[in-house]
Amino acid sequence: ATTIHVKLRQGVKFHNGDPMTAEDVAYTFAFNNNPANRTVGRSRTDWVERVEVIGPYELKLHLPRPFPAAMEFLSSNVPIYPKAYHERLGPDGFSQAPIGTGRYRVERTEIGREIGLIRNADYWEGADKAGHINRIVMRFVPERNTQIAELLAGNAHLIWQVPVAQARRLDGRRGLRVIVGDTMRYGYLQFESGLRQGARPSPVHDRRVRQAIAHAIDREAIVKNIMGGGSVLHLPCYPSQLGCEAKDAPRYAFDPAKAKQLLAEAGYPNGFEIDFYGYRDRPVAEAILGYLANVGINARLQWLQYSALRDRVRQGEIAFNFMAWGSGSVNDASASVSYFFKGGPDDTTLDPQVIEALTEADSSVDPEVRQRAYARALTRIAQESYKVPVMSYAYYYAMAADLEFEPTPDEVTHLYTARWR
Repeated sequence: ATTIHVKLRQGVKFHNGDPMTAEDVAYTFAFNNNPANRTVGRSRTDWVERVEVIGPYELKLHLPRPFPAAMEFLSSNVPIYPKAYHERLGPDGFSQAPIGTGRYRVERTEIGREIGLIRNADYWEGADKAGHINRIVMRFVPERNTQIAELLAGNAHLIWQVPVAQARRLDGRRGLRVIVGDTMRYGYLQFESGLRQGARPSPVHDRRVRQAIAHAIDREAIVKNIMGGGSVLHLPCYPSQLGCEAKDAPRYAFDPAKAKQLLAEAGYPNGFEIDFYGYRDRPVAEAILGYLANVGINARLQWLQYSALRDRVRQGEIAFNFMAWGSGSVNDASASVSYFFKGGPDDTTLDPQVIEALTEADSSVDPEVRQRAYARALTRIAQESYKVPVMSYAYYYAMAADLEFEPTPDEVTHLYTARWR
């Protein structure tokens, strides 16, 4: 549970021709975990205490405690640095001339403008397993209308995260293809449960009020009419994440009459007023306001920057908000459920039963043990309506008609899968 014995595949080379060895892995973890280096992605590796190099292609990862999501992190979230090259260039130099082991290597970079990629003919599986397109240029164009204009002019072949209204206008245009892909990012309503010390009094401290809000919102309509894709979620995680399953958890169907009944039982037959905070996807937030008004809740929309909203939520100053979470593309419930409900800074409930179940789930490497513990936690969360997931996000991709590309739920644009038809 606290030791991972790794045997590296031999024959894998960095883009400069150096072999990838156990020393490179040990260097990567040591560099990332050193506070002096102030690495942004330190959480990707700080679950490892030390790396023991056994041989050129063999090592052991020693963990201070079990970390069940280890394989998910190692396979997707931990890029390995080439020790000699990274030490020679330093972090700044490496950021301008990065190398890895993947199907494409960086041919040139213009920071903030574009990255030129070329097919890696020396990929470890051989050239026939490398990317399908010889050269790819990634351009960073912040203005959405300019992106679309470049696509229409033939100066770009693929753009993504296109707003739904613009995607619908592009769909059917000659020479273009528009597709939509579900993602593990989801939007949710978060409540202050009242269990945190110093929490300000609020109607949402009552479970019946939280349940009423869950019944008041037509999530199917939001997915269909506003998001133009995605799916309704009933648990605060993405279905593909290990542990995101709880057959006994209640579901809250769109039922305004039930919402009004619950509000009356909670002592609010005529509804109440409350501040409702958000930072993104204003059309969704405004739709939620309308649904709440229909059952007598006058929610006043307060719009903040994400960092300001997050900090005020953590301080217990905000009782009711709409936010989104993508789990860092980690396909494990610890990246979603545990992040928000295991007593950390973003836990607005501090429910001892939930914390106990999640501690068990995240202390075992047995998938069955984890599934049962997550199910207990998720059932309790749903029963109490501590958090109401609204929908998963869908991203629209617009591309040249002769380009073949399929999106994946992890929000990573895997360009090595693209090919010309």
